[in-house]
Amino acid sequence: MKKLVPILLLPVVLVLAAAAFAPKLASDARLRAEAVAAVRAATGREPRIEGPVGFSVLPWPAITAEDLTVDDEDGDSRLMVPRLRVVLHLLPLLTGQARADHIELASPELSIVGSEASLDGFSALVAGLGTSRLDADIRVTDGQLLVRHGNVSEVVIPRADVRLAWQGMKEVALKGKLTWRGEPLDVDFALSDVARLVAGGGAGLRLSASGPPAEFSFDGSVKLAGGPVAEGQLAMSSRKLRDTLEWLGLDAPTEQGFGAFALRGQALMSDQGAALSSARLELDGNVSEGGFNLRLEDGRSIVQGSLASESVDLTPYGQLTIFDSDDGTWSDDPLDLSRLARLDLDLRLSATRVRAGNSQFRRMAASAVLKNGKLSLAIGEAEAWDGIFRAAIHVAPGPNGAGADARVDLAGDDVAFAKAFGDIFRSQRLEGKGSFHLTAGGAGESIAQIVTGLDGDFTLSGTHGALVGMDVGRILDRLAKRPLSGMGDLRGGRTPFDSIELSATIAGGIARLAKFEVESSRLRIAMNGKCSIARRDLDLSGEATLMGSKEAGTQVASFELPFIVRGDWERPVVLPDAQLLIRRSGAARALFGDKLNTLDPLGVSGSANP
Repeated sequence: MKKLVPILLLPVVLVLAAAAFAPKLASDARLRAEAVAAVRAATGREPRIEGPVGFSVLPWPAITAEDLTVDDEDGDSRLMVPRLRVVLHLLPLLTGQARADHIELASPELSIVGSEASLDGFSALVAGLGTSRLDADIRVTDGQLLVRHGNVSEVVIPRADVRLAWQGMKEVALKGKLTWRGEPLDVDFALSDVARLVAGGGAGLRLSASGPPAEFSFDGSVKLAGGPVAEGQLAMSSRKLRDTLEWLGLDAPTEQGFGAFALRGQALMSDQGAALSSARLELDGNVSEGGFNLRLEDGRSIVQGSLASESVDLTPYGQLTIFDSDDGTWSDDPLDLSRLARLDLDLRLSATRVRAGNSQFRRMAASAVLKNGKLSLAIGEAEAWDGIFRAAIHVAPGPNGAGADARVDLAGDDVAFAKAFGDIFRSQRLEGKGSFHLTAGGAGESIAQIVTGLDGDFTLSGTHGALVGMDVGRILDRLAKRPLSGMGDLRGGRTPFDSIELSATIAGGIARLAKFEVESSRLRIAMNGKCSIARRDLDLSGEATLMGSKEAGTQVASFELPFIVRGDWERPVVLPDAQLLIRRSGAARALFGDKLNTLDPLGVSGSANP
């Protein structure tokens, strides 16, 4: 055994000797040439080594070099490596040949031109890879990717620790970790048949990236001839799409929703845009199928799509309403529509069932069109509130880009008023079925300004319902019997009707009643006046008529009472004509005599009768 020890120690002695003398035996020119050859084999480009070179045996034979630069022919990309280490195969080295086992790049910096030429630069880089003869790994530590815009460079990937597996002209695979937009990502990339790709054919492409913001994968093929084109199966997902959009520097179109997200389909991508067919979209629990197209024209993104769904729940995105808040005021916050100018959109949606808050829609066809900063949302037709509902909303930037110019068009046919107005206007003071149509529009730098200048019109007609909050028939009957003692609290109850007709014009934020008539077999109500939408108050007057028995086939009035309505929308005050009630009271006439004709106990000059 003791005789074998010197024999076993011989390789160790040889390695130590090589470690001591090999660096002295290798000339600077030879080392520099071998390092240049290794990089040329990897990139297909002629590198420049401006720093010193060296050779080391331990822990493994390797050539080291500093200040390496590789440029493409057109100057669209540049690779700068402060320190390069080419680790060599041991056996070929014993025969005097230097063959790379792997190449280590410490703190490399790859910069590309941030313009349309960047794709050409990328294609040229891949072409260089396709002509390489290297069969080794490239290991990148603390690398960076920069995009150059003129004389300014932007750091896109501040850190990358990846391993690039090389198999000559056959396959390139990259795997590791990198940081993008402040978030760590695990990446896995594979490109097969590189030589065929460079020759104008197609090659297999597989790419996946996953991290806290989102997950992305693509599995298909790519070709470079005539411009880069990739086709294959694409998948994206995110636990919360709102956070992902924020990470990408984008704003969600609504203040609520945009949670769990998943998208997959067959993708076709090029430098002109992308198309996604047989797509399946999952967002906030909703599942839709269809397709998308993305085009790039003059640096502007144009998105077109069509989706169909069995069931859609819009509740996560907010309540369906045209009112601003619950506190009785309109918002003075400045409107900012700048995000609408970032892309053009044409999206179509059809669904069998749609839920928006408490609203339920069936067989809905809707669209969203955004072009040149102008947004149009439309519901072509939907079954809602036991009838048919149509809607259109148009929003455009105001003059000089400040504020907004908005218009809304709502129509319902044979709908249940209580359900419809409860959802849209947050009011359930009207029951029955019928039709309504609201058209209104205005411009301003805030919602309050838009409402103050609102113009439009509103019409309504219905049957077999009731006015909620007051029983006019009961009040009239009570006042007819006891004109003075029957005043009391007039609120509470319901006023049933057989028909209702209403029409109003809106100008300068003021709605003026052109017609308001309520009829039943027991009473009739007619009213006119105005309503301030901006201040949310009422200034109305009218006459309520209690119907009596029929005479000669015609129903005659048994009691007529003029009245006025004052106060805000939620708590209106109804004031009957006090002079008429006093005159109707025999006891009061004995007290006031002739002065009764000029008495105005309500503080309203003249008669309250309109």
